[in-house]
Amino acid sequence: MPEKNHQNPFKILIASDSRLEKSILMDGVKRAFGGDSFHVIEMCSRGDEALSCILSSSPDMVFVDWIMPGMEGPEVCRLVRQAHDGQDDKYCYIFITTSRGDKKSILHGLSSGADDFITKPFDSEEITTRISVGIRFLRAYREVCRQKEEIDLLSRTDVLTGNLNRRSIMVAMDRALDSSRDDNTPISVCLCDLDFFKRINDDYGHQAGDFVLRKVGYIFNDTIKGMGHVGRYGGDEFLFLFPALDFFSLVKAVKEIYHRVKDESFVFDGVSLPVSLSCGVAYVSNPMKDGMWTSGTLIKVADDALYEAKRRGKGRTCMCDGSSWSENGKSNSAVFQDLA
Repeated sequence: MPEKNHQNPFKILIASDSRLEKSILMDGVKRAFGGDSFHVIEMCSRGDEALSCILSSSPDMVFVDWIMPGMEGPEVCRLVRQAHDGQDDKYCYIFITTSRGDKKSILHGLSSGADDFITKPFDSEEITTRISVGIRFLRAYREVCRQKEEIDLLSRTDVLTGNLNRRSIMVAMDRALDSSRDDNTPISVCLCDLDFFKRINDDYGHQAGDFVLRKVGYIFNDTIKGMGHVGRYGGDEFLFLFPALDFFSLVKAVKEIYHRVKDESFVFDGVSLPVSLSCGVAYVSNPMKDGMWTSGTLIKVADDALYEAKRRGKGRTCMCDGSSWSENGKSNSAVFQDLA
């Protein structure tokens, strides 16, 4: 189902088996929205058609008649609320149009999930006023959703680099590892460290260091799109997560990350800064067969590979196949393979 963009025009659906009532409601929508942008996505004559369209198109405002072929209005409301339970971005403001004005009917409609009623015979002023109330609610709701998304993004990302923060990348790793075990698919992590980063801070100032981190963070986010996740693990260390990536795709991805930074120009205040990466990669083809892997163990292997890359002269990438690694045998440099 499509998610709502809070900047898009309001999407309207009108469901009634009366062409006259559709026309009257459409006139009310035009008056209430005035110059504001809206788009009528569907005019339905059956309740079951209205339900299908609501669930597939996620309109912002819905008008549904109580009595219609296929399904009655309250049942449409109930099934929509049931399907969208817990999905704030799918919320739609629902009017039930009806000639029933008794308390029992109103309570039944509201308890089914309707937000408001428009009673028949229609009164144009009442229609416009009630729709205006609905618009006011939807605007406020959109703003709340926007702020919620912004807060959620801030809670998950590192402010300086725009990458995931440490907590979020670790949560993503735990989930990916669970899926890898369940589906019997590979999982890999890559731990990257900026070489001589302290020297950049000391020689050119912390603003230069922040510039490098921001630019590297952007490069990482841009490079890893569609392949996995990247988070700032701490300081100048970054952790990449590659769920379900086969060996050859992994090697290609890691080499691209390494060369994107190596080939990039880092110029701060007219000064070219020396920026290079050392990377350690841990690859596990079968997390169930190759031992009981945890997030901590994966990172430990990647960290050992990173240490080996630095021992071999920095500015390079080393990889370790999980099936070849053991805590006791980690000092054996033969288990680490140069990738770049």
